[in-house]
Amino acid sequence: MSGYDDRGWVADPRIGWRILLTASVPAPVRTVELADRLDALVRAEGWPARPPLTAPTLAHLYDALVAPSREPLLVGAHGRDVVVSAHHGAVDGLGLLTVLDRLGLGPATSSARGVGDRTTTGGLVTTAARRLGEVALHPPSGVSPPAVPVPTPGDVLVAAEVPGTVRAAPLVHAAARAVVRHQAARGQQARHVAIAVGAVRGQAGAGLGDHSVLLRLRDVERLDLAGVTEALRTAPVVTPPRPAPDRPWTRLAARATATGLRLLAPRLGSTLLVSHLGEVEAPHVERLAFHPVTAGGTGLSLGAVGHRGRTVLTLRARAAQWNDNGLEQMLEAVVSLLGEES
Repeated sequence: MSGYDDRGWVADPRIGWRILLTASVPAPVRTVELADRLDALVRAEGWPARPPLTAPTLAHLYDALVAPSREPLLVGAHGRDVVVSAHHGAVDGLGLLTVLDRLGLGPATSSARGVGDRTTTGGLVTTAARRLGEVALHPPSGVSPPAVPVPTPGDVLVAAEVPGTVRAAPLVHAAARAVVRHQAARGQQARHVAIAVGAVRGQAGAGLGDHSVLLRLRDVERLDLAGVTEALRTAPVVTPPRPAPDRPWTRLAARATATGLRLLAPRLGSTLLVSHLGEVEAPHVERLAFHPVTAGGTGLSLGAVGHRGRTVLTLRARAAQWNDNGLEQMLEAVVSLLGEES
């Protein structure tokens, strides 16, 4: 498959590693036209051809599109909603807008700026050593589900809208405060809140692929809004896992890394992942919603996208740990705290 190799994505295989973009359009989707566009796109990328998925409800469609899969790209349609589901190793968040355009729903462009040539946290060995030290001495705070749901596969997805533009720093700050309040309500202290913030190096001419990086902020519960803003401006980037060149020891090392990540993921990961697609210009789309991955740590991810004078916020979690009601309460807390800051 052109431009896509998932050998480096060795984290917990129970996680789908799929990112979702939902585009609501003015009229019901014509699946025949959508299928033709999708077929042209995947053939151009050298990816397997799959017809658009359909389902009796949008919830059923989401269930099919968040399930773990190595497919680089899947697309579903229900009524006026088109849902793009991509493996994060093949397409990053901003790349979903490119997919939308190539499906005939564009143009779709974002105001999001890349972080440029910012320093990194170092190579794999250095980063792993630092994170293991963190686990041993100052493990990131968890987020306790408010109730124990019936364990089920898949993810829980909830969304809310707020008027106007939401910047990354206030969103991260509100999310950290929501975690602190959520834990305090359960008699627990949120210490060492770690928030991973999705970003890219740059946009111009990147093409489809994973060009993402992370800015990882620690002890965010101690920061005010100005502190979060400064941390986002200066934090080094953490690159995601990449396929390693084939060596005699490559498979053995990859197997050991995969085992280690599965065992340590709940403690190695961050308290929360936040990913903002920025302000998006998409004149032929009425509403957009973005759901990042649920990788590592608590498995909670907060997504945002601004469009047509409002921002859609989403929260995503594993259905084995969260139910709709509990996740909606968490998102409502983030929305409330954003309102206080504005």
